[in-house]
Amino acid sequence: MNTSPSQSGTPAPYGRACVNCSRAKSKCILLTAGRGCERCQRLKKDCRPSPTVRKRSSRSSASKTAQLEAKLDSIVSLLQTTNSNSGLPVDWDSSASGSKQPSPFHCHRTDIPSPPPTMPSPNNSSILHVCTSMQIAPDIAEKNIDDFRKQNLKLLPFMHLPSHVTSQQLRNDKPFLWLCIMAITTPGESKRNILFTKVTDLIHQEIIVGVSPSMDILLGLMTFVSWNTFQRRPFINFYAHMLMGIICDMGINKAVPKDLSTLQAFKCAVGWQPQISTTRTLEERRAVLGCFLITSSVALNLNRIDALRWSPHMEESLTFLTESHECPEDEILVNLVKIQLVADKVYQARRDGDDQLLSRFYIKSFQAQLDIVRKQIPVHLQQNENVLAYVFNAELVIHDWAIQAPVDPQSPELSRLESLCASLHATKNWLDVWLSVSPFLYQAFPFTSFFQFSRVIVSLFRLSTLEDPSWDITMVRNTANVLDYLDRTSYSMKRCIETTMSPDDPDWCGLEKGIRIVQSLKQGWEPKLMEVWYPSLPSSDLNGDEFVPPAPDLAMLPINGLDDAWMMQIFGSM
Repeated sequence: MNTSPSQSGTPAPYGRACVNCSRAKSKCILLTAGRGCERCQRLKKDCRPSPTVRKRSSRSSASKTAQLEAKLDSIVSLLQTTNSNSGLPVDWDSSASGSKQPSPFHCHRTDIPSPPPTMPSPNNSSILHVCTSMQIAPDIAEKNIDDFRKQNLKLLPFMHLPSHVTSQQLRNDKPFLWLCIMAITTPGESKRNILFTKVTDLIHQEIIVGVSPSMDILLGLMTFVSWNTFQRRPFINFYAHMLMGIICDMGINKAVPKDLSTLQAFKCAVGWQPQISTTRTLEERRAVLGCFLITSSVALNLNRIDALRWSPHMEESLTFLTESHECPEDEILVNLVKIQLVADKVYQARRDGDDQLLSRFYIKSFQAQLDIVRKQIPVHLQQNENVLAYVFNAELVIHDWAIQAPVDPQSPELSRLESLCASLHATKNWLDVWLSVSPFLYQAFPFTSFFQFSRVIVSLFRLSTLEDPSWDITMVRNTANVLDYLDRTSYSMKRCIETTMSPDDPDWCGLEKGIRIVQSLKQGWEPKLMEVWYPSLPSSDLNGDEFVPPAPDLAMLPINGLDDAWMMQIFGSM
């Protein structure tokens, strides 16, 4: 047998195959005699060895870095050329294209104690244009600002408006807030409706479409929410969600973060220069606490949302505002928030479990917490009408579970009777405070006051008609006569109209509607009350020949969750 040529050769080492075998991807067998490879000799081809060194890319890592920097520079240059037309934020670095940074994610963080004054942004410019187009005389605007400062903010002090700040200054600095103040303080229903329409249009444009949260937008929306009469949709529940969204987007409900977020670091690669304050301003702290008051009241009365989540930073803000002494209203705000915190805990306990069962277990704990808060109220605020109203409302929130608890005639519960008595005295004390306030301030009351009035007056009616053998209805009538309180409220409004207004006064219509609403409540409830208070008298002697509207169904009267449509119908025009 003949010996194969491959048997006398050796395989070529890795990377040393000849050009022909390498192209054919065939095994290269080198002959021992040095005449090339077995395959080339067999095919009678010229056997040429492959190059011993592979060709490598001529581009170095330094050139790659340079190319990456060049690409970033071109992107930044493109952004800068379109900055004025595309509406980019004013804090984009104008020198980023000419600088060589060691890393594409290197970012210069500007630490500032508070936001510095800047030129109006495009969003503020559009709002300012709307404000300047309004035909409001300067003296009228100054009066509206002064009334808002002296009346409205005394009742819900979520901002500080110094006396030296003029209407013109406020319009230039915070145009949306200025517009909202004008909307709620301008007399005359027709004029207010025009302003309300402009405000709602800006809300949709700046918040829903433009997504441009700022302190101007936040404070303006809080003002509009608190003193708008909600005669049209969307209702307050929708606005409360918007407030919490703005707060969370701005991040002012938490402490200042130590590091930038991942998205912020990414934006720094194209020249964004964030201006992040090292501390929270007092203005921000007031706004967050005020937002908690607003959203907690909505949650407590509508039972559809939760209040702004309480955080350690908000707890810290209570101390900061107490010690700052920047304005007297800060002390009122701090105490209102502390009282509302107790009521919010009651709401959360009932939301997450059995209403009546949890109330029995935690009622003493909640009352003890409220007593502690009340003892901490400074002496000069212990008789403040606003603070007292919040205290009595919180007491009613704690104890009103007993009004709807099942009745057991055989073995009445002592704890339930105690809560019924506490509810009765809370309603009486709240209504006494309500009547002690001048009726001239009714239109300065925020919606939180009308929510409280609604809960109190409905609870008193239910206490006056409660069918329970262990409950003395006569005692309720002698302690707090609901019809008497409605009459006195109506009389206060009439006295305000007769002494200060005429039918031509722009605010006359609002108070007149309020009187009709209170009288309608009395006419609707009086037949049921007479039937319960005087069961021995025939119905003909009680009603006579006069037609009386039917009494509202007890089951339809909200108490744990006051319906916003019902609120709008009853108090929307006041």
